[in-house]
Amino acid sequence: MSVAEKTAPGGRWHRTLYTADTLADDLAGIGTWVGPCAGPHRRSQGEKEDFVLLRLLVAWKKENKLDFPVAVFAETDTEGEPDFTLSWNDGRSLGVEVSEAGKEDYQAWLTATAGESGAKLAPFEPSTPEAAEEIRKAIEKKVTKYNSESYRRPDACDLLIYDNSAHGAFVDKRQVLDALGLPNDLMGRFRQIHLFSAATVYLDIFGDRRIVGISNAYEVDYAEWIFDQVERLRRGQIDRLELTNIAEEMADLGRSERRTVASHLKNLLLHLLKWQFQPERRGRSWRVSIYNARSGIYERLTESPSLRSWLWDQVARQYDHARGAAAIETELPLDTFPETCPYQPEQLVNSEFMPGPEDAERDD
Repeated sequence: MSVAEKTAPGGRWHRTLYTADTLADDLAGIGTWVGPCAGPHRRSQGEKEDFVLLRLLVAWKKENKLDFPVAVFAETDTEGEPDFTLSWNDGRSLGVEVSEAGKEDYQAWLTATAGESGAKLAPFEPSTPEAAEEIRKAIEKKVTKYNSESYRRPDACDLLIYDNSAHGAFVDKRQVLDALGLPNDLMGRFRQIHLFSAATVYLDIFGDRRIVGISNAYEVDYAEWIFDQVERLRRGQIDRLELTNIAEEMADLGRSERRTVASHLKNLLLHLLKWQFQPERRGRSWRVSIYNARSGIYERLTESPSLRSWLWDQVARQYDHARGAAAIETELPLDTFPETCPYQPEQLVNSEFMPGPEDAERDD
């Protein structure tokens, strides 16, 4: 079955991940953020699952354990079905079931204190044995369901545990997993069992365990990724740079600069038209808008002189947008305004140029 053949009727979403380098773009923001546990923007169960899955995908990517392309289907909350299904062109498929480790009383305390400001003292003492027990119970619950014929539809199914226990942030997870041991009653059902805690994913905790830090991953924390790449560049670690992502960000930066200049240009043309063709409504706010637009263009051209030729090529396009906007804002007929830009390039950047009759403006 090709990744394009399977559909997800009733599913929450479906994405095809084409390459490791395009993982973030292919997911289009899914799982990058999760809302608070209480309040009007309270996170949904699906959002929590997406958040955790993204971190597993990133960990697999970093360890070269995810084949591309792969189709990812977020299933609806159907009894006995995994939360996600991964499907490859060669016919393989893999389910991923997400579960949360943490006592109900701690979850209730988190919800109750979510809106409080300042530091909050948790009413629980960190304990490695208790942390191990909470993770064990989360796995055990899913193993019981597996034994009852759940999660059998894909070829195999992985279990991903999200540590949201009272002890999670305070105990060494390696010690917790050592305390958990290799329990025969929990092994042999799911293909692999993984643990996600804070900014770390522990892959295959009962097998070939791998500890994967994801805090500086491009897909997870953009600001931290930027800092990490800058530090590697300063240390001369060229072979450890993510060149594809860096190239994409540099291209985006160039596109962003052009979008900013184009926006300033459109705003300038709009207010010059309003100033010229609706002189009775001239005021200080229009003059300020013209000044700000020219200042924005000047700053960008000073920093990037190569944008100058590109800017003049944009005048006709941005004038069309400005002309339409001017007709709407002034409520004048569209044919009031010339079909082509009536201003010369040197006039646009001349701070003293103001079109139309030199009538006094309103004092607004």
